[in-house]
Amino acid sequence: MNGRLSDAWLEELRSRVSLEEVVSEYVPLKQKGRRFWGCCPFHNEKTPSFSVDSEAQLYYCFGCHKGGTVINFVMDMERMEFMDAVRLLADRAHMELPERSSQPGQAAANRDERERMYEANRAAARYYHDLLWTEEGASALNYLYGRGLNDSDIRRFGLGASPKGWDGLLSHLEAQGFELALLERVGLAVRRDNRCFDMFRGRVMFPIINAQGRVLGFGGRAMGDAQPKYLNTAETPVFNKRRELYGLNYARKERSVGHLVLVEGYMDTVSLRKHGVQGVVATLGTALTEEQARLMKRYAPQVWISYDGDAAGQKAALRALDILDGQGLPSRVIDYPAGMDPDDFIKANGLGGFEALPRHDSTSYRMIRARDGLNLAEQEGMTQYALRCCAILKQVKSPIDMENHLRRLVNETGYDREILLRQIGASPQTPSQPPARRRTPAPKAASGVEKAEQELISMLAAGLISTELLKPVDFTDETHRALAEWLLSGKPAGAYVEGVQDEAERQKIMQALNYAPLPADREKALEEAEECLRTIQYNRDSQRSEQIKQQINSASAEQKAEMYRRMAAMWDHED
Repeated sequence: MNGRLSDAWLEELRSRVSLEEVVSEYVPLKQKGRRFWGCCPFHNEKTPSFSVDSEAQLYYCFGCHKGGTVINFVMDMERMEFMDAVRLLADRAHMELPERSSQPGQAAANRDERERMYEANRAAARYYHDLLWTEEGASALNYLYGRGLNDSDIRRFGLGASPKGWDGLLSHLEAQGFELALLERVGLAVRRDNRCFDMFRGRVMFPIINAQGRVLGFGGRAMGDAQPKYLNTAETPVFNKRRELYGLNYARKERSVGHLVLVEGYMDTVSLRKHGVQGVVATLGTALTEEQARLMKRYAPQVWISYDGDAAGQKAALRALDILDGQGLPSRVIDYPAGMDPDDFIKANGLGGFEALPRHDSTSYRMIRARDGLNLAEQEGMTQYALRCCAILKQVKSPIDMENHLRRLVNETGYDREILLRQIGASPQTPSQPPARRRTPAPKAASGVEKAEQELISMLAAGLISTELLKPVDFTDETHRALAEWLLSGKPAGAYVEGVQDEAERQKIMQALNYAPLPADREKALEEAEECLRTIQYNRDSQRSEQIKQQINSASAEQKAEMYRRMAAMWDHED
């Protein structure tokens, strides 16, 4: 889970960060007893069922059953990996991460340098933005006006202009106390022939900001015919273009959208957002990478690929589909008219036109592109199209999706259904017998034994019953037994919760830790615990009795007598 962080260090972090203060930055909370209550940020609800236990420092929603520690909360809300959430909270608590280097103080020095790099990037972004409104930035400003942006748009996205001279930014930042070596390492300066000068000169500047609001680097757009057309910050200790997305700082606030719109460039992002499209992010001068796909998966359950409508954009969309499929991230492709890019289209047709564009699922789009280069008016072209589509349909796993795409292919090509199925490699099915719909089973109500084990765990975690009263073997459910063993050893519940990666398992654990209502005092809790243990033991004896009864049917007379004796002895202790 954490690789190098000790349980003691993580426990100190949890104790120094107030969970209710962190949660209240996202959800209004009202205190009732030792808990704070509010509407759950993870699902829509009108009646508050989301609770924060101020003593246990655990959150739990009684509606959707999500829960965990302050680290889990930040991971879920900010779509962060574990270590990123830990770093954010450690900064908040003014705690230093444990040393990673064998050299004393090296980790702290590295962290300080990273912070200084962030500061330099932020100062550069301000400089570029301020320069845009001066005479030196006039050409860049006119370029942005020509692309349909107004002053409000420019300020919203923090756009700027880099100076045309060799060292305008360097001189400015050195005057603010930034060392030249640091500016080289963060990619704001380059050295040639023992001379140092600005990395970006005479360009429109797009600051690249991560989800936490840190300026990581820049994209610079040349004006006129200068090359390269786009220049991005090189890889630095705080920036890797394969792992970041432009516009993610806006997308993190748009949780209700339910998807991300993936475009190819800065201006597409700015233009779509200007016209009201939410969830728009862009790759940074590279084709979509696996790292970016994994990053998007943390922010939305689906991606809409919004690439240019020309041949290059269509090929790039196919490559992006392969990457997204590889990460198990459902996707659709927005189909623009030939030759149009998102920026041109939205300016010509507005938000309504954008929302009316067809959005093809991944298989449908691949089948559309299977027509490319073929003359479907000729038999050879139609045959090749059918073969290409059959190869595509080999990858379809859902029987219902297969049926829908197969019907389309039959209508388009005229080939017999069974012939196409044989080409695909699937077993022919009768068209009149569509796959039966599977009913989603209703949630299983907790049994008496399950409730008893949940109540015991909650009372144990709350300190209402002694650890001497229980043993791990008292619990029949494996999840409950493992959690009880952890708690009985005196370890905090939060540390156990953070170690659980499976979301369903974590929800089950949080249900056990939040059984309600709990007894008001330890005397009542002892009575409740004894009753819970009787319920669990009675269930065990009943199961054993049933097993013996089944064995009796095939036993000899002597064996039957022994089994009846065992059953009688087993139930005697209940009296």
